Amino acid sequence: MKNWLQEKKIDIKQKVILFLVSPFLSFVYSLTRIKTKSSYVVFYMFFIFFGLAFTVESGRPNDEGLDGSSYRYDFEQSKNMSSHTYLTGLYEYLTFKEGAKDYYFVTSTFLLSRITNNYHILFMVFAIIFGYFSLKSLKILTSEPNFTTSLSCFILVYLFMSNQIFNINGVRFWTAAWIGVYAIFQIFRNGNNKYFLLAAITPFFHAAFWIYLVIVGGAFFYKRHYKIWVVLFVASFFVSNISVDFVTRYIDLLPTFIARSAQTYTSAEHIEEVNKVGSGFYWVAQIFKYSVRIYLNLLVWLFIRNSKTIFKNPKSNALFPFLLVWMSFVNFTMPIPSVGNRFVMLAYPMIAYIWLVNFKGVKYEKVLYAMPFVFLFSFYNQLKLYLMVIDFSFLYSSPFYLVYKYL
Repeated sequence: MKNWLQEKKIDIKQKVILFLVSPFLSFVYSLTRIKTKSSYVVFYMFFIFFGLAFTVESGRPNDEGLDGSSYRYDFEQSKNMSSHTYLTGLYEYLTFKEGAKDYYFVTSTFLLSRITNNYHILFMVFAIIFGYFSLKSLKILTSEPNFTTSLSCFILVYLFMSNQIFNINGVRFWTAAWIGVYAIFQIFRNGNNKYFLLAAITPFFHAAFWIYLVIVGGAFFYKRHYKIWVVLFVASFFVSNISVDFVTRYIDLLPTFIARSAQTYTSAEHIEEVNKVGSGFYWVAQIFKYSVRIYLNLLVWLFIRNSKTIFKNPKSNALFPFLLVWMSFVNFTMPIPSVGNRFVMLAYPMIAYIWLVNFKGVKYEKVLYAMPFVFLFSFYNQLKLYLMVIDFSFLYSSPFYLVYKYL
């Protein structure tokens, strides 16, 4: 990987001064010099302060609302958890017995509840881990010679970083997602197979990532069967409606701790609840939802059309077949909202990267420029969600004030 872009002392001073005024202002300014080390330091510190300022009401697990409310509630209750209870649960998790599906959140809340009852610290710790793996992954994109401070590259950055810092709200799955993405790039871009060990810890963060491990392992051993994966990719887009019936039929073949999750995800009540959208925006949301799905598959189809170019590029010749495998799985499971709709986010960084190293400045610029319009409803939803967890004063508050206010 290339070294950082050389920077001037005045640039670093400006970032420091702006950060002392407002981490958000420094974050925005740092985007103009995104390939520098100091910019990444600012990004990381901004993520940490965002986690510190993350604010939600305490809600019981069955209440409607943001996931973060349930996490706060569970954290506040975890002070009553004894060491014996924690260790017993950990043993049951490690031996695949009945109990917790994953143990990252339980471990975090147990340890932190020993030293504080301030849930802002909990989300700050979540942001530290989430931010580390997201920025380690982003550096793979921005270190490329093709990457410039241009509109097309910032569109690719947005696509790459679609799993945004707000997602500490649903910390278990989305932290696992960034760890999984980083492992994918190391294995299928850099050929560094020791990162299978990193991939192997993702189920500790979220149980659904046992599926991820199966796909990563299968794609690694069958990566030469490119034509088969092309056929499966195309077919998956049209036969996804059978995925719920397929999983339901073979659910008894799954290990017990996975079968319980599968039963929940494929239940009619769960699917209806996840798909529920405010009535005023229902059809708008549905139109944009399918537009995004079609757009992503169009990008992958363009990759297939230009596969000779992609296979000649050592940076993408192994990553591209894996993307086909992954998108086939995502398309097939799209009717299961808690599977397809979430796992598709792991494809975004791969698509952005393959586009950058093969198409940037060469072809299909107009297709890329269509992305902000296709994702318009996503922009709206993300802005709305950010405003739900962050006070507007965060945008212009100094780090000293934020520490005083939340700690």
